[in-house]
Amino acid sequence: MPSYKVVLFSDSLTQQYMSEQEQAINISIPEVTTEQATHEDARLALYSKTPTRMPCLMIFKDGARMQTKHAKRDHNQVVTWIKTIVGV
Repeated sequence: MPSYKVVLFSDSLTQQYMSEQEQAINISIPEVTTEQATHEDARLALYSKTPTRMPCLMIFKDGARMQTKHAKRDHNQVVTWIKTIVGV
């Protein structure tokens, strides 16, 4: 079974929002791991066309980036988006 990880990138202005997103993801989809990262994380520059745009969520499958989303979204929208990719 593949492993999925959601990385939540934030800066000082969006850190609280991303902590709340992480909590919503962990409650709704416990089989997906989450990780908080800063806007200085190298993966952001490597995988995003707009690495300065915060906040950012990336989904990785077995270590490979699958999809990226920027901008604030409702918790339900984020959870639904992740569930469609993971197939839960």
